[in-house]
Amino acid sequence: MKIVFAPESVEDLAAAAEYVQGRDPQVAVAMADNVFRVIDRLAAGEFEGPELELRRSGEKVRSWPSRPFRIHYRREGENLIVLRIYHSSRRPITR
Repeated sequence: MKIVFAPESVEDLAAAAEYVQGRDPQVAVAMADNVFRVIDRLAAGEFEGPELELRRSGEKVRSWPSRPFRIHYRREGENLIVLRIYHSSRRPITR
């Protein structure tokens, strides 16, 4: 399965990594590695998150935790599209 990152997901992770990088570079690397490891496992079909609805658009997506984030994604054919890598302390984007 091919993994496709939406621009928002790249921005989410880059902003979080930049924030943590200034405090502890090793933690920033470990955090990003963990997120990518979970995304690889999602793409491999090892597990599937519950279906949720995005608050703004009503779009149906799936979500899986990768602490401190939730990875919001959907499957389209042979693609796993990572929509957001959203920090769980922020206001939820799904309902």
